[in-house]
Amino acid sequence: MGRFTLNRRTVLRGMLGGAAIAVALPPLEAMFDVNGTAYAGGETIPKRFGVFFWGNGVKKDRWNPSGTGADYPLSPALEPLAAVKDYVSVVSGMDIKTGNERGHHAGAVGILSGSPMISQDPMGAPYASTFSAPSIDQVVARAFAETSPTRFRSLEIGITQQVVRGEGTTLHYLSHNGPDNANPPIYSPRAVFDRIFGDGFTDPSTTPTIDPRLALRRSILDAVMSDARAIESRVSSTDRMRIQQHLESVRTLERQIELIETMPPPIDACMRPEAPGTFDSFDYRPISRTMSDLVAMALACDQTRVFSNMFSGGVSLAVYRALGAGENHHSLSHDEAGDQPMMQNITRYIMEEFAYQLEALRAIPVGDGNLLDHCAILASSDVADGRAHSIDDYPVLVAGRAGGRLRSGVHVRRLGDNTSKILLSILQALDLPFTQFGNRGGQVSETVSELMA
Repeated sequence: MGRFTLNRRTVLRGMLGGAAIAVALPPLEAMFDVNGTAYAGGETIPKRFGVFFWGNGVKKDRWNPSGTGADYPLSPALEPLAAVKDYVSVVSGMDIKTGNERGHHAGAVGILSGSPMISQDPMGAPYASTFSAPSIDQVVARAFAETSPTRFRSLEIGITQQVVRGEGTTLHYLSHNGPDNANPPIYSPRAVFDRIFGDGFTDPSTTPTIDPRLALRRSILDAVMSDARAIESRVSSTDRMRIQQHLESVRTLERQIELIETMPPPIDACMRPEAPGTFDSFDYRPISRTMSDLVAMALACDQTRVFSNMFSGGVSLAVYRALGAGENHHSLSHDEAGDQPMMQNITRYIMEEFAYQLEALRAIPVGDGNLLDHCAILASSDVADGRAHSIDDYPVLVAGRAGGRLRSGVHVRRLGDNTSKILLSILQALDLPFTQFGNRGGQVSETVSELMA
């Protein structure tokens, strides 16, 4: 007898009080292929992408593992990743090739976009810059939206709020659509909860109730689109570009409304979490872990497939009171004497929180594996060594298996190679049609073969 299969969107239907009702089913074995790696209808399990970012770099002698390959020993800075080591690849020795015009700025733009920064001096500060190209999270988000849109194209969160100001968008924000067009992170766990799981969220285990106000919102959007197109034909090329960016945001909102009006695919692990409370803005760990749990559930509920976690911004001014730090992180990176023990402790603290985010994703079952099996996550900083403002031998981690396309749990050391190759490797592992990536010195057409499965 042939194996019985179900479409992943199968629902139970009936009548109640003369009205049609539908109740979603959780993921059943019959909804997956015999291997548990795809849906029975032939649809592959969707891939997700994320960025984890922190400021002020690392101490390279405490960061780089002493061995390479699959059996590499964890370095002191990476020891917090022990429980998820099989999912984390370390890439060392590679350099940012887009120039190092100024500390922190060039590194952040280079590692996140494979392109050089745009200098904006003077802007009331000695240094100011912005991105010259979209950050990789938005490159992925745009590509995903074209073929498999979700309610939110991407989700941006932040943990430590002590960020440098007055130096342009580069250090203030992680996610960028382009020059001077950033996606600000949400720092409040409650605000993230309200955005994802508040009005408009449909629990797949319940029959959706459509908010009638959505039709009005759609009508308003139609009017905005009409007016914008009329103005677009009459303004300068610069304004036309800004209007087009605005229209893209409007189209994204329209797609969100359309998705709200349809039942999302049922996912067994998806549920509306409890609303978080309030937090001390300097008590980073509970904020970070609550955010990680919310991001994991947002991905499980397929509300988005792209996220960025700006644990701390470039030139991070976070003060790690829980560790006994009396100065901010950036000051310590330059002024702490000796072997910089507090800097080492801060790096380990940040890696503990990265490990927690990975564990939250691994805890969600999907098919015959878990959500982290179907993720690709880039983790890096705004400089290699904070004291030296260097961009050589850059600290980069790549986590997740991208549905079997990424080789995880290895240490790859490529002295002097281009970090943009890491970004191209991720894009191709996500099955996106990129044969090259980056600009100027950051442009590459080759991947890091040791990362590809």
